[in-house]
This record gives sequence, C-alpha cells and structure tokens, in this order.
Amino acid sequence: MKAFCVRRVHKMKKRQDCYVFYVLSVLLALGASVMGDAFSCDRGAINVDPEHPAWLLYGDNAPFYMCGPGDPEGFLYRGLRKADGTREGDQQALIRKMAGTGANCIYMIMVRSHGGDGTADENPFVNGDPGQGLNTAILDQWDQWFSEMNRQGIVIFLFFYDDSAAPFHRDLTDGALDPREEQFIDTVVARFHRHPYLIWCVAEEYIEAVSPARAAKIAERIKAQDPLRHPVAVHQNHGTVFDFTDNIHVDQFAMQFNTASSDSLHEAAVSAWQNTGGRKNINLSEFQPRPTGLALQKTIWSIAFGGAYSMILQMDIDKTKEEDLKICGGLVRFMESVRFNETAPSDALARGDSRYVLARPGQLYLIYSETGRYPGVDLQAGCYTLQWFDISSGRWFHGGRKTLSDGEQYFKKPASVGDAAVLYLVCCL
Repeated sequence: MKAFCVRRVHKMKKRQDCYVFYVLSVLLALGASVMGDAFSCDRGAINVDPEHPAWLLYGDNAPFYMCGPGDPEGFLYRGLRKADGTREGDQQALIRKMAGTGANCIYMIMVRSHGGDGTADENPFVNGDPGQGLNTAILDQWDQWFSEMNRQGIVIFLFFYDDSAAPFHRDLTDGALDPREEQFIDTVVARFHRHPYLIWCVAEEYIEAVSPARAAKIAERIKAQDPLRHPVAVHQNHGTVFDFTDNIHVDQFAMQFNTASSDSLHEAAVSAWQNTGGRKNINLSEFQPRPTGLALQKTIWSIAFGGAYSMILQMDIDKTKEEDLKICGGLVRFMESVRFNETAPSDALARGDSRYVLARPGQLYLIYSETGRYPGVDLQAGCYTLQWFDISSGRWFHGGRKTLSDGEQYFKKPASVGDAAVLYLVCCL
C-alpha cells in the first residue's frame, strides 16, 4: 500500500487533496498477509531519497528498508584459502539461507589484515601485499557472490577497512591519499559499482586508523568513481553524534551504540536523527548484546520507529535460526509496503497506548504499540484511511475511513489484532 498527499491553498482556505493507491487493497480488506515469498531484484540501484535524505530508495523510487545480519564480518574470507587466494567456503550456502527470509543485507570487510581483526591473508591483494596490487582471482570470486546476493535482493554492505587496519601505513598531509590507496579504491569501485544493491562503507570504527580528513577524501573518491552514486557510509565508535553531518560525499551514519535496551536503542536512533538534522540516513549497524526471538522483534521495530535501519552484531548467518532472519524480513516487508520515507520520528505525538510514532503531520502517521487496546495520536484534522498491521502474523486489517478533528484521537484496536501492532493513517479525499 502506497499513498501520498498534496496540500494546496484555494481561495484563502487550506484544503488537502489526497490520492491513495492501494497495491494490496483486496488482500487488506480480507485481512490477508502481505508477507510474500519473494523480493524483486530488478528495481534499480538503491540511493539516497533526494527529498528525504534520512532514507534510501530503490532505483524505481520505491522506499527501501534494510535489516539483517551484522556478521560474519569476515564473510569474504570464510573457508580454506586456495593457492590463487580464493576461498573454499560456505558463502553461497549463507546467501541461500538468507534468500526468501527477507533479511536483506550482509556486513563484510575487504581489508581485515594489517592491524584489523583478521589474519594476515584477509585482504584482496596479491600475496597479501598491498604493494603488489589487487588479486583478480579474488575479485572474480567476490563478483560471483555479489551477483547472487543482488539476485536475491540482498545488499552488499561493503567496508574498505576493518578497525585499526592500515595497509597503506600512514596518513598524508591534509588527508591526501597514498597512490596505492587511490588505485585500490578506484579498482574496487570500477569492478563492483554495477551491482545495484550496494552500500560502500569507508571503515569500521574509522578513527582507529583513518583521520577524519582522510575518511572524507576516501568518500569523495568513491563518489567520483561511482556513476551509480551508491550510498557511502562511515562507521564510528559508540555515540550518536556524526563526524560527517556536513559532508556532501557521506550519506550514512553507520552507528555503533551498545545497549541491551530496545528503548535505549530507539532513543539513540532518534538522537542521531536529530543530531544530523534528518540529512543523513542512520544505520544502527552495531549494537549488542544480540537479541533473538520476540526480543529481536521488539528491538528492530523500536529502531525502525526511531528513524534508522539496523544490522545486528553477532547475528552470524550460519548460526542464526531461520526464524530470526524471517523476523528481520517481516520488518523489511512492512516498511516497504508503506511510505515511511516521507516520515520522521515524532514520538511527541503519541497518546494513549501508542509507544512510538513516525509521521508526516497532516499526511500520514505510523503508530506503533506493544500492549493495550487504545493507541492514540495528536493529529491534524482531516479524512483518514485506517489500516491495522499485526506484527506477529504479518497481516493487514482494513479499518475504513474516518473524518477526524484536530488534537488527540484514540483508536480501538480490533480484537483480531495482537498486542504488537501498527496503525497506519493516510489522508484521503
């Protein structure tokens, strides 16, 4: 279900002209599930929403949401290393395990040697030596894995450097790049930019080995070499203040915030949104400890309604229950069925049993509740179409149309809708 509204002024009087398009109207009316079995893999390269830069879009301008494993960080280096540098690993099996679950990203790092968390040979260089350039056989193998990930709708979340990894040894004056590093960046971008579902990340916990000036230069060079303009992220140590809020070449704050509380993660996401002024997308790409089951569901939905994407640290694909991957996929499917990319975190509007709110006031509201039967919201007057989404079952329920006045409004949750639910209000004619 997708909707948009246009507000006009006519004869000194404001009125709303709202146009609502129901992709799944029949299913919604019947209370059917929107949890499909497959994802389209031909939707164009994901990129920043130009009107709402806190969010990303597919190439066809549909909203894109990301949620999935934050491990294995060493995905590219799993398995026995062969003489040519390639691996006899389980990468294809991990991709197949994720396929169809809806979990839609894999966190991976190209250089994990030279001070990083990996072994000496966990890099793509000939004989593990940056001075010898990139190993074509390794890049060919990565290309095969990346192609399969894109066929399955899985994002390649690709770091250049692990924390403390310094294959080119030093920062030059004013952040200038070593010529070998320039060649590394240019070759990688030229080789892999064609994959539509790709996010570049400069470095994990970048400040451990890369200066802010050099990180900015790397981001600028990536953008200059990438004709598809894939998003560029920078990952930082724990905190909600982004070092690159004003940098036009950096699109995403890959955020680390270590806490066990879903409320704290929600608040951290909201804080990061506020600190960036909604100008960068927030990806809570590292948080711990890793939740599972219903705790995972609660956590990732709290992050989403804080205005952020999420990748779950220690969610090693091989060791993760398929059900947990499907919980991530359920969130992805829901978010991509609504126009969440037009909204911002708006918890101040929550009333009654509502817990969190994403909203574009007067246009649309996403109201999340975990318990209770009477979620509420402080809204602008108008006619609204109501839809209820049961998070546990993945089912939509049609709630009809209502003309509502300004101020606090409360809605009785249908008996068929479970405790964890979202009320979706969209303006109508």
